Amino acid sequence: MFEGYTYERLLEEVLNNAPEEIDTRQGSIFFDAVSGVLLKVAKLYTDLDVVSEMTRLATATGEALDTKASEYGVTRLAATKAKYRAEFDGTTPQAGERFYYDGAYFTLKVEAGTGVYYFEAEAAGEDGNDIYAGTPAVPVNNIDGLVAATFGAIYENGSNDEDDASLRNRVFEKIAGPAENGNRQHYKTWCESRDGVGRARIIPLWNGPNTVKGVLIDPVGKPCGAAKVAEVQEYIDPAGKGLTATVEGKTYTVGDGLGNGVANIGAHFTAVGAEALEITVTFGAELASGATKQAAQEEAAEAIERYLKELVLDAGEGESVVVRVSAVGAILSQMENLVDYSDLRLNGDTHNITPGEEDVPVLRGVEIA
Repeated sequence: MFEGYTYERLLEEVLNNAPEEIDTRQGSIFFDAVSGVLLKVAKLYTDLDVVSEMTRLATATGEALDTKASEYGVTRLAATKAKYRAEFDGTTPQAGERFYYDGAYFTLKVEAGTGVYYFEAEAAGEDGNDIYAGTPAVPVNNIDGLVAATFGAIYENGSNDEDDASLRNRVFEKIAGPAENGNRQHYKTWCESRDGVGRARIIPLWNGPNTVKGVLIDPVGKPCGAAKVAEVQEYIDPAGKGLTATVEGKTYTVGDGLGNGVANIGAHFTAVGAEALEITVTFGAELASGATKQAAQEEAAEAIERYLKELVLDAGEGESVVVRVSAVGAILSQMENLVDYSDLRLNGDTHNITPGEEDVPVLRGVEIA
């Protein structure tokens, strides 16, 4: 807005408007007097430009964006901690015991109600999401009778603090589709207001009148875990009466519809985690000089996971997610460890993959033939 007000332009305007009898040459008293002031004025315009950007939703970042978002009742989602099922050989340790792996520390916890033991990372963020099932967990303290402790399957993905683009998008969504009176956008806003929920797909009338389903996706583009699903269910429409619905052979928990959560009286809400649609990527490869097959597979897996995450989280409400062979091919063509690739396949086929309404694509693995 103020980028045109440079020192050079301001100085030129002042010198041109000076009375003719005034000496305006460089080094003159007039020139030296105004040039110092104009340096400050030019900096003021630069600062005003920054202030202008920080006060607009489209350009604000960081804390300034937090302030703008709060004006619309939207807050940045906090980082969450990775959780893994805990498996033991011998004595089961007490909750609260600490374990570590590769410099990261975890606390053993027990989920209320289910009795499931799980390791929770002490540090929040996505860095804790890359531990494979069967990896040893080393106890910090000696535990009598414990033969071995291992990480099981990931129970809930950790996530970083919500980035500016995601927060800004949620604010724009709220502005574009007012969340009120229990409409579709309202349920989406309720779901996505919980830490650990990156996106929610809302399915109205999924099991008849007055029923709403929320399909929950975590901030890294994968299915939300059972604990997060239960938290969202309790927040929107608690399921204290034990109501269930069986659809196509699958049984779902159904909210009471009594208005004990944020949802309206009479609306029966069901929270579910998205279903993981696993995808295996295979291709032939001409490796770059000095590259190894393992390095190429790891580089490809990291890049494809980023692609799938963006694909899922950036999709608009009702927009189909399509995993495209061409997009994966473009990723491979930019890899440092590859010169060229051939016979690219997704789940053994050369066609695109379109997950269902309740599915999210999850990378199962990358294999170089």
